[in-house]
Amino acid sequence: MPTVRRQSTNETTTTSTPRGRVQVQRSVAGGRRRQAQQAAMKRQPRPKQHTEYDEEPKSTPLLLKILSWLGVILLCFVLGYLGTSWFVDILNKKLLLKPENRIENQEDLSNFESVEQERVTQQAIQSGESIKQISLNIYHVQNDTIAESRQNFISRTTEDNIRDAVSSVITLSGISGADRIKLLHVFRNSDTAFLDMSGQFASSLESAGQRKSLLLLTSIVRTLQENFSPISQVRFLVDSKPPKSGGVVDLSAPWKMPKKS
Repeated sequence: MPTVRRQSTNETTTTSTPRGRVQVQRSVAGGRRRQAQQAAMKRQPRPKQHTEYDEEPKSTPLLLKILSWLGVILLCFVLGYLGTSWFVDILNKKLLLKPENRIENQEDLSNFESVEQERVTQQAIQSGESIKQISLNIYHVQNDTIAESRQNFISRTTEDNIRDAVSSVITLSGISGADRIKLLHVFRNSDTAFLDMSGQFASSLESAGQRKSLLLLTSIVRTLQENFSPISQVRFLVDSKPPKSGGVVDLSAPWKMPKKS
């Protein structure tokens, strides 16, 4: 039988083996300390394992927030402005009646002038008054040259008669898009007449080519020079703006007839 002797701090164990007896000493205090450490480790909470989803989201920079809000405000303003303009236009055209003789654009002005001219003419006929007429020499493009014709017009202001004469020159010249060309405004300053033409005028000159465009502009200048003294030169505007140089003809410079020797 094996014999076991114990002490207070160390434990000695004698074990019988086939070769003899072996004594083994074990430190009782060391074993207790290891047990205490293991128990303490079990009682300690395990550290939390962080994942990529547990990270706190980074805050958005203040400048980026301000720019985002400004973009949203600008977008709302543009959409509101366009929507309001579209809605008001629909109301004016379909739901509301525009007051009589109310002029809002160039088309209204042209229509008003035509109606007013017709009204004055009818009143003169009904009252038995004689309608004054003037006869003008109209120069226009014909068969790749400049032709002359005589036409009668109702006598009105000089600006209105200039408008009638220029319209006749363009119509008789037969250039492309002549029916869509409009003379928007007429001004006079000493010996210079300013003709504010619509954008279709410049497009028609490009389509007509250089020679026919030169003949057309010469016809206009000659018609105004011979019928509306002291006009001797013409300045052209396109959509109320000075035209840029270039193109088949230069509309940025004043046009005048050469002096007769």
